[in-house]
Amino acid sequence: MESPQPTETFVCTQLGNTCQSISPLNQCCDPMTYPLLFPRGECSWNTGMEHVEERRTAKRTRVTQLQYYAYRLSQRNGFSILHNSGKLFQQYIVDAYVKTEGSRLHFLRQNQKDLRIELYRGLLDALECRAHNENIRTGKLIILPSSFQGSPRHMQQNYQDAMAMVRKFGKPDLFLTFTCNPSWSEILNSMEGVQRPEDRPDIIVRVFNMKLKELLEDICKHGIFGTVLAYIYVIEFQKRGLPHAHILLTLDSESKIRTKDDIDKFVS
Repeated sequence: MESPQPTETFVCTQLGNTCQSISPLNQCCDPMTYPLLFPRGECSWNTGMEHVEERRTAKRTRVTQLQYYAYRLSQRNGFSILHNSGKLFQQYIVDAYVKTEGSRLHFLRQNQKDLRIELYRGLLDALECRAHNENIRTGKLIILPSSFQGSPRHMQQNYQDAMAMVRKFGKPDLFLTFTCNPSWSEILNSMEGVQRPEDRPDIIVRVFNMKLKELLEDICKHGIFGTVLAYIYVIEFQKRGLPHAHILLTLDSESKIRTKDDIDKFVS
């Protein structure tokens, strides 16, 4: 398979005042960008990195970028330079995500035929007609499928799913906002040394997801608000980096909140 070629490149200065551009997929990119995190100059991920495990199958012989960075972010026994580097750790996570997403976008660009873009023939014809009328030269159309998270089709599909739930079960009855608290004991007890919660976004999101699952279990399984017919939620991040979830709940007719006494049972 052809190696992905992201649009961004890194430029390093060699002896003699000459510059050389290297791809972010180069195994030397991370140690050159983050010398404090790779003090011994260890090589990072590369396209030929193989799985090293006892039960390796023929279907999965290479390590993906996502798998590699997930391995790097895992907490292990002993001191970790990466997890104690403060904001540099956060910058490393952002770069890892950007490179991984860039590889996915490149794969979609190079495999448009496998995505059956001929199904969008009507869209292509409309764009070509508009470009012809406006005397504009058309470029190459790249279709982002709904499976790519964050794409317009992905967002539109989620919206249509939400509207289908409203058509079937009716309008939501409750709107809940569940916000992450950096002072949760699960977060504070996981800090090491002088670490602060804002230094460990990986721990924050893991604890938040566990708390969110417990909340949904209390609502849907244990019925603290009554019988839930349907629910939908979206997770967002505040400017200070903390996640929060907006939850819509649709209750059955016997559990709906209709009077002020019903409200007082849940709101103090």
